[in-house]
Amino acid sequence: MKILSTFIILILTTLISFGQDLYVVHVKGDIAVKNTNNPVKVGDMLSSSDELKFLNADARAVVLDETGKRMVVGGEKVEKTAEGEFISFVKDVILPLEGNIQLSTRGGDPMNILDFKNFFGNDKYVIIGDELVIGPNRDKFVLENGWTFIFRYETEDRPVNKIVAQKDDYLVLDKNKLYKTKGRIVEPEKTYPVDLIYFNTQTNENQNLVTFQPLFIPEETLLIELKSVATFLQNNNVMQGKALQEELYNFVLDVHGPTNKEIFIDWIDSKELITKR
Repeated sequence: MKILSTFIILILTTLISFGQDLYVVHVKGDIAVKNTNNPVKVGDMLSSSDELKFLNADARAVVLDETGKRMVVGGEKVEKTAEGEFISFVKDVILPLEGNIQLSTRGGDPMNILDFKNFFGNDKYVIIGDELVIGPNRDKFVLENGWTFIFRYETEDRPVNKIVAQKDDYLVLDKNKLYKTKGRIVEPEKTYPVDLIYFNTQTNENQNLVTFQPLFIPEETLLIELKSVATFLQNNNVMQGKALQEELYNFVLDVHGPTNKEIFIDWIDSKELITKR
């Protein structure tokens, strides 16, 4: 199996070495083109012969080839120079982007949630922007007679318990309120996973519904990435319509993590990213 994997990588490297242009659709960390020192950003075109500087080992860029295939250019296996930089040619550090097969779709009606474990999963859950509005099933989760929802997490200093805001019969997971404690904002990625607890303030009855890690992606950041993917694929006649819609969802799944498909589709429809049906 190791020999086969090495063979596949060699074939890929050979194909890429012919000077194929690669379109950047996502950047994590700091990467710069060595000869210009310009930072690599979404919308840039890279050549396989470009030499890159990865300012940290886990920096990476997700790129598309001319067929729309997603690949990743990363500094994880690049040796550090005497100057403390990670430098390599694109063709030497490009690999196919592995899909997150183990991260299943987060399912269920977001406005009638019966099973919070099925909805959020037990790992990462991507929230677009700073707020997520969801609806617990009204028969199973009453929001009266002292019943409410607690958003519990731990920082390096102490545990934090926040009552989840309600709007009519819906819950509002607001990053700026839930992660504000002692007058300061805590970065969600710097906390331990969250427990969502169904709690009665009168009797202290409680039920831990799910433990998961919220991942808040700035709406503008994700919109720029998805616009770049959609524009590239449509302009190059790679795909459009429903196929493109599915590709954008899979992009979020593979690059960022799982999210509810119904919420995602509603969101991209409101942004009119797909111009060709």
